[in-house]
Parts: sequence; structure tokens; C-alpha cells
Amino acid sequence: MKRMMAMLLGLGLASAAYAQTPGEKKPEAPKGGGLTDPVEILKKADEAAKAAKSVQYTASAKGLGTQAARTATVEGTVILLGWKNNAPEKWIVDAKAQRAGSSEANELVAGFDGNNYYLIDKPKKTMYQDMDQAVMGSGARLVQGLLMVEFVHPTPFTDEINADKQELRGTTKIGDEECYEVFVKYKGVNQQANWFFSTKDFLPRRVDRRTPGPGGAEGGGTTLTVTKLAVQPKFEKDPFVVTLPEGYTKSKEFAP
Repeated sequence: MKRMMAMLLGLGLASAAYAQTPGEKKPEAPKGGGLTDPVEILKKADEAAKAAKSVQYTASAKGLGTQAARTATVEGTVILLGWKNNAPEKWIVDAKAQRAGSSEANELVAGFDGNNYYLIDKPKKTMYQDMDQAVMGSGARLVQGLLMVEFVHPTPFTDEINADKQELRGTTKIGDEECYEVFVKYKGVNQQANWFFSTKDFLPRRVDRRTPGPGGAEGGGTTLTVTKLAVQPKFEKDPFVVTLPEGYTKSKEFAP
């Protein structure tokens, strides 16, 4: 959704791509899925995401187009729970990130436990924690790029359902899931996305977000892929409670 770009530090139907004109043949069902209406798929995705409440998944993210060489490559595991104050109520990311132009990968854990934000820098054996989100420093951009907030948002795909354009582009396999690929051109902003929804549960498994360049140029964007998705996972202990790992130091400063 277009609001996702604003959250990550900086979103009535208009025209569906498959609206029929007189004499036009209705599109055949794409291989691997039985639906042909992109808006119907988006509505089913909206219902499925609203029912999720909490999720755990493995994710990877990187830049696209003109942003590919300037964007970090990040992979890791994510747990999301609920929605409060226009953001996930609680979240945790255990990630490995390689910043653009660097040959070194940084391992970090970051999250929000409902009261405090924190970042654990594994190579430095240092933990940063505070009520201010700024405590995570530049690591915030790295880990938050793995958050598929639509899983816990109260209106996950309203922007897509009411977009200027929706187009079904067949099916694509993401991990073990056959997925509908739905292109969306958002209303009122220069933003587009290709969403990939499972043909089984309609939950998203990938999204490619782009901002086209002048004159229809490719522009840049990001891609986020989700695999090993578990809905409403059960844990033996609260995964959001953070403690200082043995051998680590808690810094009084914010992370750089």
C-alpha cells in the first residue's frame, strides 16, 4: 500500500484493467488460479490479511531499477502482532544486512515491544534501547524494509482496491506458493506495485514497489519477498520480551 512508504521513515474503483468493452473476449483464467478479476483478488487478500492478526515469516528485500545499486540487501525472520498508533503494535526482526557498496554483512536484531524500541548489533555485541524510535539509528531502515505491515493493518488493501488501475498479470510461483500477480497504479501519487497473492490463502508473498521515472522511464523501487509464512503462530515464551544477551553491553547512546 502507498502508506507503507511513509511509515518506513520516509499509501470507488476507478478503472479495472479487465473491464470489458463491447465485443471484447473475457480473459481466460490464468494457469494455477481460477480467478480473473484483479479487484476480486484484492478484496479476498484484504479479507485474508484482516483475519491474520499476527504472523511469522522469513523475508528478503532489495532495491530495483535505479535504486538497486543504492539499496541494502536484507534477509531475516519477522514476527508481527496487531496494529496501534498507525504502526504494528509489536514487532521483531532478526536480520542480516549488506549495505549498498559494502562487502560486509551486518547481523542485527531490532524491534518494538509495545513500549520501547531496541536494536542489538551482533558484531559489536551492543544493545541500544529507548522509547524513541531514533535509538535504532540507521539500522531502522534496514530492518523495517522486511516488515509486510499489510498482515496486521486494519485496512490492508484499501488503497489497492480503490487504485486508479488494477491488472491481473497471470500467476507466478513464489517459494512453494503459486501466486496471482496483480499490478496496481495508485491513485493521486506516482507509485505502482506488483503484488503476488497466494492462490490458496490470498495472503501476499511478494510486492515490487516502484516510482516510475519521467516519461515512463523505469525509475526505482524495492522488492520484498515473504516465505515460510505462519499465521497466528504459537510460542512457548513471549518473543517480544527483549533481554540483554550474555556478553553484550547496553549502550547509553543511540545506535549510529
